[in-house]
Amino acid sequence: MTQIHDIKHAQTERNEWGSSWQFLLTCIGYAVGLGNIWRFPALAYEHGGGAFLIPYLICSLLIGFPLLYLEMSIGQFCKAGPAVAYGWIRPAFQGIGWSMAMLSLLIGIYYNVIVAWTLIYLWTIITGNSNQFSSCTNQFNTIFAWTLIYLWTIITGNSNQFSSCTNQFNTIYCSSSLEDLRCANELKTFGAFYFNRTCNFGNDTIAKSLKDKTFSILSAVSPAEEFFERYVLEKTATLSEFGGLSLKMVISLGLAWLFTTLVLVKGVEVMGKIAWFTGTTPYIIIVILFIRGITLDGAKVGLDYYLLKPNLSVIWLAETWRAAATQVCYSLAIGMGGLISLASFNDFHQNCFKDAFLITLADASTSVLGGTAVFSTLGFMSNQLNISIDAVVQSGTGLAFIAYPEAMSRMPGWPWLWQFLFFLMILILGIASHFGLAEVMCTALYDQFPFLRKHKSLLVIFVCLSCYICGLVMCTRAGIFYFNLFDDYTASFSMMLLVLLELVLVAHIYGLSNYVIDLQIMMGPAKNWLTRIYGPTGICIQIIWRFIAPLLIIVVFIFALISQIKTNKRTYGKDKRLYIFPEWAIVFGWILSMISLIFIPSLIIINLIKFRRKGKNWRELFKLQTKWPSYKRNLNIKQNRTVKENIQGGEMITQM
Repeated sequence: MTQIHDIKHAQTERNEWGSSWQFLLTCIGYAVGLGNIWRFPALAYEHGGGAFLIPYLICSLLIGFPLLYLEMSIGQFCKAGPAVAYGWIRPAFQGIGWSMAMLSLLIGIYYNVIVAWTLIYLWTIITGNSNQFSSCTNQFNTIFAWTLIYLWTIITGNSNQFSSCTNQFNTIYCSSSLEDLRCANELKTFGAFYFNRTCNFGNDTIAKSLKDKTFSILSAVSPAEEFFERYVLEKTATLSEFGGLSLKMVISLGLAWLFTTLVLVKGVEVMGKIAWFTGTTPYIIIVILFIRGITLDGAKVGLDYYLLKPNLSVIWLAETWRAAATQVCYSLAIGMGGLISLASFNDFHQNCFKDAFLITLADASTSVLGGTAVFSTLGFMSNQLNISIDAVVQSGTGLAFIAYPEAMSRMPGWPWLWQFLFFLMILILGIASHFGLAEVMCTALYDQFPFLRKHKSLLVIFVCLSCYICGLVMCTRAGIFYFNLFDDYTASFSMMLLVLLELVLVAHIYGLSNYVIDLQIMMGPAKNWLTRIYGPTGICIQIIWRFIAPLLIIVVFIFALISQIKTNKRTYGKDKRLYIFPEWAIVFGWILSMISLIFIPSLIIINLIKFRRKGKNWRELFKLQTKWPSYKRNLNIKQNRTVKENIQGGEMITQM
């Protein structure tokens, strides 16, 4: 049995978490993010409702949990981030880690924009203007940063803007049943309707004819949609029309990055303390919204579509499984390097197997619970408007920033309270996830260049400031188009390729038997028959790592690549407001997909040149490096095997 003193860490000066709970809550905050709230419910709706849970949970068990555990154990064992960890196993594969760091950075650039949006919403609510979400008389109607904006809208009491068409930013196309109801009360007549900032009698044929003709040119839009597009985004018509920077977006995004910078400068000690809040508060809010949602009139309409009436036929479709596997990897942040970086600050003997299971459980539970809260609320809105839920459900940003705010603005009692809680939850989830995304590149840089540790604060400021500057393109009036390009292309097939290479490197090149011994050194050998089968080094996890997970990832990677190749047209909006992206935007999207993968061949060339200068053979690129903690043990095993083979060869010669 290998002794602990055979393990030597190259990174000797490395901080550790204050407790195992701080690490666990930080990882939960990092893994459980906005995708659980707005991406999962929409995917479930598109792929059979409750039936989607079957492939999703299976993929969580066979892909999510095993790969989560693999990445966390790598970081914990070698006490280093992905940029150097894979290079210590085989220098030819060092590019995997740097690709992960770059992928996280690209995601972090647009992810913080959501936080900025949320801040604007919160500000609107706090200032008492939440009626703008349901009103057509607002002045402005004609994701971290987004989240901050939304939160500020709610906190300031302006959440009525989400449902009002009387704001200065509202256009003639703004239409709201709440405005019609207000007009009926004002005019004291049945059938009154709102149009062009005016209440009209139901028998006013001229106004009604003008309204019908206007809406035949362009379809009517809700106050919540005009609030998002005309006030928060100040959206232009096309991708090419930058329209200048939006001041409130620039400020909101700056606040989002400032907060990230301050936390990362302080390191894991502060991050761990903040995790007690960011890792628990969203769940309290989700439970509150869940209870409120299922008690609303019409909630069953949404729950029927989401859970209670599943379309089981979709289980046999390959696209359903691709969507489930991709969502699991994206939601758990697998292949992004963040989990490796966070786990590198662990105690060497931390039970990361248990941590990985709890994080996976928290992630799946949040998706199901959050989806239930969202769809029960949308069912309420469907019932209120007397329309099909198909007309209510939207995906992505539309679900979080248009459909859900409008639905909450119609709730009886205190609609501003539910709006505030929702956007506060989005803000916390966005912030907690963003810490991990930004940390990966910082860890990569000072792991690769140890002298930078002395200038950690400057390094963090440089990385965060650079990302902020890059994100300013999404603060322009055309920012939503660039946001969608980043969201669609950044973490597509490239993430699956990195996960596949990671599995091949550890399970097949380094050798699963070698890695199992490394794990036993960290967490001890199996103590009984149960742990020998299902434990940290059990038969089940070995079979999944060696055979099942690689096979599934290959299939998902192929489908993801084919899907992206086939989707040669990207759009925004719908019906007569549909905008088709130009061809150059698709090319830009492919560049985003490939840019992180450039590090793989680049690091092979760089390491080859480095080894040549040191007089080493190119074969060194495919050999275990001395900085890998168990290098000494692996060397002894190799020497013993060579001696044994020589002895056996000598005996054969003697017998001859």
